[in-house]
Formats: sequence, C-alpha cells, structure tokens
Amino acid sequence: MYRYIAALAFFTLPFNVACTAQTGDEVADEGDGQEQDVTGATKYHYEPSIHGVTWASGCGIVADPPQKDCSFGFVLNYTRSYIDLKTTVSHKTDESKHTVRITVDTWSNGKYHPMIAVGPQNDTLGTLDTKAGQTYTVTVVDRKDKTLWTGKVTAFYHL
Repeated sequence: MYRYIAALAFFTLPFNVACTAQTGDEVADEGDGQEQDVTGATKYHYEPSIHGVTWASGCGIVADPPQKDCSFGFVLNYTRSYIDLKTTVSHKTDESKHTVRITVDTWSNGKYHPMIAVGPQNDTLGTLDTKAGQTYTVTVVDRKDKTLWTGKVTAFYHL
C-alpha cells in the first residue's frame, strides 16, 4: 500500500509542480503601455488578437422561444490576452466613403493576471449608423491607431 502511494507521489509530484510554477500572482505583465485614467487609477493596455468582423442579419420574426442566436449588426470576433481584461470598443462611420473604423482597447487596472486560457469571443456592435445593402470597408485599430484587421462587410438585413 505504501509503495503504491510513494510511486504515485513520485510520478505526480513533478507534474503538479510544473503546472503551478507560474501563477497569476507571480507573473507581472504591464502590456503595451500604461496611463492614468480620470480617477487617477493606472490602466495597463494589451493588444487584442482580431479575427474578423462579420454581419449578423438577425432572425426576422423570432419564434417564442428563440431557436437560435438572433444577433443583429456588426459582429467583432477577437481574443483578449488575459481573461480578466476589460474591453472598450468605439467606432466612427463615414457614410460618404462607406468606411467604418472600429477602435478596440483591452485593458486592466492591474498588471497581474490569472493564467487561464482564453478563446475567441464575439461582440455584437449593432448597425454602427450604416445603411442596409451597402458594403463598407471596415478597419479595426488599437488605441494607438495600429491597424489590426481590415476587410469588407455588407450590411444585410433579414427579410
């Protein structure tokens, strides 16, 4: 019995130590810049990974209860660097040039982050003051105006 416990400890101890060697409390990451917000708190900024922008056309007349996702408008697909980051999204639409510029800022008030895996997420942004049936050149930038993604998206509406 004791041999079994000793053998189990011998084989699992290195694995457990390796998995817990770096925790969020031991790793400081100050991102790509920091600044003071209006309250005087420090904000640490991180560049998100942008996978694309698409258009979700909604569901038309929605069944009760809804059978699927009925999101409507531009959908931003991105991944944050850490799970605890907050996201601020703003946009500027130029109807005469048929362009939409989306600014994405992922940030935190702390420089210590949990080491939890993060995956892509979708944020529905709405129509962003666009017109139905029009194709727009969409550019996604970070807070420093660095282009992270660009492409064309057509604003279709479900009939």
